[in-house]
Amino acid sequence: MKKIVIMLCVLAVLGAAGSAVYFSRAGQDMLFSNTVGAMLSRTPNTFDGLRVVVCGSASPLGATTRAQACIMVVTPRHLFLFDVGARSPMRLNQAQAPLGRLDAVFITHYHSDHISGLPDVNLASWVQGRPGPLEVYGPPGIERVIGGFNQAYELDRGYRTAHHGAELLPPKNGPMQPVTIPVEGVVWEDDELTVRSFVVEHDPISPAVGYRVDYQGRSVVISGDSNAVDSLFAAAQDADLLLHDALSRALLDPMIEAAKAQNIPVLPVIMHDVIDYHAATTTLPDRAREAGVKQLAFYHLVPVPPMDLAERIFMRDMPDDVILTNDLHTFDLPSGSSEIIIHEP
Repeated sequence: MKKIVIMLCVLAVLGAAGSAVYFSRAGQDMLFSNTVGAMLSRTPNTFDGLRVVVCGSASPLGATTRAQACIMVVTPRHLFLFDVGARSPMRLNQAQAPLGRLDAVFITHYHSDHISGLPDVNLASWVQGRPGPLEVYGPPGIERVIGGFNQAYELDRGYRTAHHGAELLPPKNGPMQPVTIPVEGVVWEDDELTVRSFVVEHDPISPAVGYRVDYQGRSVVISGDSNAVDSLFAAAQDADLLLHDALSRALLDPMIEAAKAQNIPVLPVIMHDVIDYHAATTTLPDRAREAGVKQLAFYHLVPVPPMDLAERIFMRDMPDDVILTNDLHTFDLPSGSSEIIIHEP
């Protein structure tokens, strides 16, 4: 009994001391300085392998705080982004992505939820010391998209260089550089890493592509938006990780009926129209297994599940090993191994 009393007294003293620190000027300054230091720390990736971070798991359909489509692929020598949707720059910041060494961005197609974060990423990597213009790879049409962004943000770049100086923000490094890719084939490679594109099905959007990244015997495939099609699973043959967009009819159908019952204009039609150009969850596990995919994970969720109950419905009838991703889900694929290390957000 005496030990319990002593322990409670110690806890009370510690609590009072902590409260005094938290509510005092000096204590607040100390705590905030330590927090800022941790927030600004961008430790270089020393993980020996392929690291894949979901920096945006949402589609536009559904009320959510999730970011829209964005996948970050990192090795000790490389940093790539695949699509950059709304709010994904915030997730990249939370992931402490060292955007100053961003090598390139790859775009799957030109829906707004896959490109709207590009200007913020371009600015962040320029400010962090990117040594040249940001290369943005995409199928035909990328010149129009990047040309439009560059024109829209021309004044902004000029203001920032005038304010901070050309030595800190060189004007030549500010604009993005579009790179048109073939819809199938190798689009980027060095002696360690290869990025390949392949055609997907997202009609009437054409062209639309997915990407496969191979690095030291490890691989990830990113679908973009697509139905479950042969070209995708051919590209995903024996891949370690497949990140595929996914649509849940178990969630979407009741939403369509509710919108009709409430006479909400337009929305029921839009929700019905998305069914034919996103992969239903039920079409993916068997195809992934037949292709030899080691890990199937869903992202670009249609509709975005807003709560645990909805997530359970989204994954209804799915095999236990299929993953419903959330923002900042991380997959580590060590070199020279078959292991997949999964870090939940």
